[in-house]
Parts: sequence; C-alpha cells; structure tokens
Amino acid sequence: MQASENNTGYEEDNPASFRLKRNILLTGFMGSGKTSVGKILARLLKVNFFDSDELITGLVGMSVNDIFRCYGEDYFRSRETEVLEILGKKSPGSCVVSTGGGAVLRPGNLDALRKNGIIVYLDVSAEEAYRRVKEMNDRPLLQVENSLKKIEELLQKRKPFYLQADLCISSTGRTMQEIAEEIINAIRPLKF
Repeated sequence: MQASENNTGYEEDNPASFRLKRNILLTGFMGSGKTSVGKILARLLKVNFFDSDELITGLVGMSVNDIFRCYGEDYFRSRETEVLEILGKKSPGSCVVSTGGGAVLRPGNLDALRKNGIIVYLDVSAEEAYRRVKEMNDRPLLQVENSLKKIEELLQKRKPFYLQADLCISSTGRTMQEIAEEIINAIRPLKF
C-alpha cells in the first residue's frame, strides 16, 4: 500500500518522511489558531502537543481567568516562563507548543523560546481574532466594554514582539489545516 501524501509532501503514513529536529513554538494573539494548528501539526508530525495555558492551570490549580483575577497578569506570566523553560528541557526537538498570546512580552521569554525551537508567529487580523473569541468568556484581557478596540490596542502593542519570530504565517481567513501544512512546507527545507 502506498503512503498517502498531502500537498506538504509529508507522507502521513510514514513518520520518517519528516523528522522534527527542534520544537515548534507557536506564538500569536488569542484567536490566531495556536492551539488548533498546534494539535494538527503534532498529529501530522507524530509528536507531542503542549498548550502552555493548560500546563499553567495544572501547575497552579486554577483557571487562567482565576489566576488573572486572584494574582494578576505578572504572576501568570512568571508561571508561563517557568513552564516554557521546563518544556525546553524535557522535550528538546520533540513537540509542538502553543504559547500564551502574551508570552513574548516578558523579557527573556523570546530568548528562551528561541533556544528551545523554531518560533512560528500566527498573524491574525483584529477583526478575525474578535470573530473567533467574542463568544468565549475565558479571556481575561477581553473582559471590557469594547473587546474589538481592546484587541486592536493589544495587537498593536504586541506585533513588534511577534514579528521577531523565525517564521510568520497569516491565519486570517484560512483553515487550521491549511496553516499547519504551510508551516510544515516552510520548515522542511530549513532542516529544523
């Protein structure tokens, strides 16, 4: 039987067709598709997937909303740094990680991420991010009167940090599968 091949050239039935040598670290604003794309990438590459927000909630024993409410954003970002450092040591070259949308803001996180793998920024428009997250009540930074305006402000502040990624991929108006396949296509020739 012949292995199935998608348009990435990755043979889904043959894990040896593309071996991940470094972690793939997804950054981007909330609603950019980091978690969804990350799960697809991990499945295609046959590696583990980790969501840093889920690891933080497990570490602290509270939801992201509760952590922000009880301890504040700085406390959350400190736990995020810890989790990213642990992942880098425990899973070198063997996983896909979805980072929190603000992970790149903390001094040192970008350097820590770069040491642990290839950083992929999923670029999303403010309007698309709003459309994707407007019904969710678990976004502490959007508990405001005008969520779209807040998204625009946060994106403008964060964009220079996001653009320091090794690879920038637009996620606006695309399926998560298309984005995952584009990432594989972009990484394959880099020998990451």
